[in-house]
Parts: sequence; C-alpha cells; structure tokens
Amino acid sequence: MLILRRKAGEALHIGDNIRITVIGVDEGGARLAIEAPREIPVLREELVSAMDVNRDAAREQAAPEALLKVLFPKKDG
Repeated sequence: MLILRRKAGEALHIGDNIRITVIGVDEGGARLAIEAPREIPVLREELVSAMDVNRDAAREQAAPEALLKVLFPKKDG
C-alpha cells in the first residue's frame, strides 16, 4: 500500500491513463476528481461490497434453463 499526502489542487497519476486530483479537504474528508477511461470502473468501496453480495446471490439462483422449464412446461401428448 502506498500512502501519500496531497494538498488541494495536487494530483497523482496511476499508470498512463488515470489521474486523481484532490479538489478539496475538510474535517470530514477529501474530495477527489478521478479521470479514467470509461472502460475502467471507478466505484466507492461500499458499492463494490454490495456488488459482491448481489453476485453471490445471483450464483445461488436457479439456472435460466430451469426457470424456463418452470415457466413453459412441456405438454405431454
């Protein structure tokens, strides 16, 4: 883990295409501006945790084929 100290208006770069700029600091925290390509997701940590929970729940669901069999059962005869 890299720990940096930045002042408002200062920035840091990650790789060639991600730039994070501190736009404000107060007692409650820092405001950041993040510039990254659209294909790179930028999410708050609590959203990532929620996505993991949703992903796990989706894995526990029935397979689409099983759902189709329930919705459209084959008629005998």
